[in-house]
Formats: sequence, structure tokens, C-alpha cells
Amino acid sequence: MIRWITESLGTAAYNDVFHDQKNFQIVDVRDLVDKRGNNSDVICKKIDEIIDFLNHGKKVVICCDHGISRSNAIAAGVLSLLEGIPFSDAIQRIISSTGEKKIKIQMLSAVRKATAKNISENDEENTQKTILITGGSGFIGSQLVRQLSEYRIISPSREQIDLIKGALDLDFIIKEENVDCIVHLANPRIYTDNEAMGTSLVMLKNVIDVCCDNKIKLIYPSGWEIYSGYRSNFLIASEYLPAHPKGIYGETKTVCENILEYSKINDNLEYLILRFSPIYGGGDKPKFIYNFIDKAVKNEVITTHQYLNGYPTLDLLYIDDAISAFKLAMNKNLTGSINIGSGLGHSTNDVAEMIVKQLKSKSKIQHKKINDYAPNIVMDTAMAKKVLEWEPRTSLDEGIGNIIQKNKCVGK
Repeated sequence: MIRWITESLGTAAYNDVFHDQKNFQIVDVRDLVDKRGNNSDVICKKIDEIIDFLNHGKKVVICCDHGISRSNAIAAGVLSLLEGIPFSDAIQRIISSTGEKKIKIQMLSAVRKATAKNISENDEENTQKTILITGGSGFIGSQLVRQLSEYRIISPSREQIDLIKGALDLDFIIKEENVDCIVHLANPRIYTDNEAMGTSLVMLKNVIDVCCDNKIKLIYPSGWEIYSGYRSNFLIASEYLPAHPKGIYGETKTVCENILEYSKINDNLEYLILRFSPIYGGGDKPKFIYNFIDKAVKNEVITTHQYLNGYPTLDLLYIDDAISAFKLAMNKNLTGSINIGSGLGHSTNDVAEMIVKQLKSKSKIQHKKINDYAPNIVMDTAMAKKVLEWEPRTSLDEGIGNIIQKNKCVGK
């Protein structure tokens, strides 16, 4: 099937149209590679050949194996030169005409450079660092967008950049807005099932491809869950502790971290992982805190769990402290991984008692036995203090109090 971009220029899979060569001129681009490494002279020769055919009144169909990436990338170069339009506008024309967004950005960049159109359309000098945040409407993202006043912040919606469908939309924004750094917070809405693992990897890989192609830094939030398979009464996790995940979310984060490292080795990706303990204080996460508050307000029994290795211990980090870690990370030229947490462990029973005390509730606390082991992870924050110059400032008691006050305001 030929997808016509203009009356005379189209793209298609070679095997679909090779038998119709009498009706139009086929330009075969299957000899190009659909990744980095294409020679600019070869690309320019293909484009010049197509333009020459078009100028002589011939119809041209550009063909690759599937009629998706190489053919449409070359077509964008043809349109840009033939009509004298910016390369980004040419790409948008291609997408609008073909409905195809799965064009490899490495291929597009090669064509952009070969046609000498790789000039930013936003030439205005901007002294502010430009940060793009994916997932900017989420629990952490919304707080980050609100508090990063010293930066120029771009936070595209899911409709503007669908990272599941491809990297093109993100790449457009990066190039047009001269973005310096991406903070990748976007996650599948449901992130604890098998499908979420695949979706998370696709989203991250598209972000990585854009970062590598544009040579910009990526800040990625991982989590304590990469250690969740350990069984201990109290384990202090430093950056040197090998990952040992348990469950889909922990496994996903671990695989994502590995992909980042492979991308650094193979494609010179510059990245920083901020590996957070459980963050609380905004939205309704973690759920158990809000469930406990709800029970305490109603003077109902609060049920905590008792695992085979005791009450589960959590290193709970207040949202404002998490945001301050992000802000410091953006100001420093750091790479690798840094563990971020309060450095203190509190059992769920401790949390329940704090809530009951602050609300002066009559709730009783009971314990349900669970036939499993709790990880009981506390983050070692020594590296964060040393290289990031960061320390948490909000105690758990204070953070719980802030949540209770916010909930009271909502209820009025």
C-alpha cells in the first residue's frame, strides 16, 4: 500500500509495490541502516535523485522493508529541500499524511544533518536551564513542576507525548525548546502487573533514545524496591548493595536501571538515578498512612501486619525532602546512582501510634500475621550527604502532622 504525501511523492514497503514500477519511479532505500551510522553523502545522493525525478514530472515512491522509518525519513528530507520548509515541519507533514509515528529518531537525525537543516528554530538566547519533565501531573511531578521556579520547565501532557507509541513527539519538543535535561517520571497508570513492565521499558527506551540522540542528561527516579527481595530485620542499603528485587515493580525498576547502564556503555548516555525510599505527603501514597488516618478519625480499629521477621519497617521520606534532592541533582554534574531516604526506619505500628496520638483517637491497634518476609529496608544516605550535599529535614512525626492538617482542611 502506497501512502501518498503529495500527489507525486509517496512511501511504501518495497515488496508491496515493486511489480508496479511502470506507474511510478521506485527509489529503494533498503541499503540504508535504520539506526546510527548512515553516511551523509549517501543520504544526500538518495534525496537528490528523488528531487530530480520529481522535477522531471515523475511520480516517486520511496521504499524500505516496511515503508515506515527509512522511507519516511528520506521523504522528510525531500520535502524540506524541495519546498524550502523547516525539517520539523516536513516531519509533521509526513506523519499527517501517512499516520506513521514509528520513524526512528536516529534515522531522522541523520537525514536532518545531511540536509543541513539541523538548526534550532528557537534561536533566542535563554540563560535559564530548560528541564522537561515527563509525568508532570503525577504525585511527584506536580510538586516538582510547582517548585522549580529557577528553571524553565516544560511538562508535556500524555496527549502531547505518548511515550508508548514512539519517541518522535518528544524529540520534536526537545529540539524546538532546546531542552537541557529530562526528568523521566512518567509511569503506566497501573504499574504492578506484567503488562506494566513492558510498558515501562518501552517508555524509558524512547526517552533514552531521545537523550542519546540529542546528547542531553536524563534524571531517573528508581526506588528502594530494587532491594525488596532481601529478608532481614533491619537492612541499611547503600549504593553498593546488589539489587535483589521481589515483585513486578521492583523487577521493573531493576531492569530499567540496567538499561540505563547499557545505554551509557553503548551510546554514551549521561544519566543520574535517584533511588528513593517510599515517598509520602502528597496525593494518597503510601495508602496505608491514609487508611490509618481514616480509621483513627472514626475511632475504628487499625490493623497493621506482622511478618515472619517482625513488623514491617519502612524508611519514609517526606515529599518536600524528595523534591529538594531533585533540585540539588539538577544543579550538580553528577552521574551514576544515589540512594535517597530519611535514613531512619519506622514500623507500621510506629506510624499507627503516631497517628492515634496526634488525632487523640480512641482507635485500638491490632496485628494480623502474614506468612511472608518483609524486606525492612532503610536507605544509607551517606553518599547523598557527601556528593549531593542533601539531608532530609522533615521528621516522620512532623510529616504525619502535615498530612493530618491537610486532610482537615479538605474536610472543611
